Formats: sequence, C-alpha cells, structure tokens
Amino acid sequence: MKRGAFYMLASVIAFQLCIIAGALAGCFLVYPRSPTADPEDVRCNGERIGELMSTIVLQSFALYAAEK
Repeated sequence: MKRGAFYMLASVIAFQLCIIAGALAGCFLVYPRSPTADPEDVRCNGERIGELMSTIVLQSFALYAAEK
C-alpha cells in the first residue's frame, strides 16, 4: 500500500474514533450531570455506539479496497 494512502486511511479512522470518543464522553460525563437528564433516554446506549463502530469498520475496508 502506498504511504499516502495509508496516512489517509489512518487519519480517517482516527477522526472517526475521535467522534465516537466525544459521543461516549457526552453520554457518560456530560449528560448524567444535566438537570434535565432522563434516565430512560435511548440516545446513550451501547447499541448506537456499536452501530458507529461497525460503520467505521465498513468504511475502513471500503477505503482499503479502493486503494488496492
């Protein structure tokens, strides 16, 4: 794999992992401290984060296949 393609793929994956880290920080650090937080809220569950992770894996394989 060419060096430029590798750096592009690595930067895309790193950026997407930063997005997931921000979502996790929001769900576990910021949202529970909010005075209007609903404990039954479905926005902060593991299912959504799992969907994001699988999307990242699919995009990474697609980028890798496009470079080949």
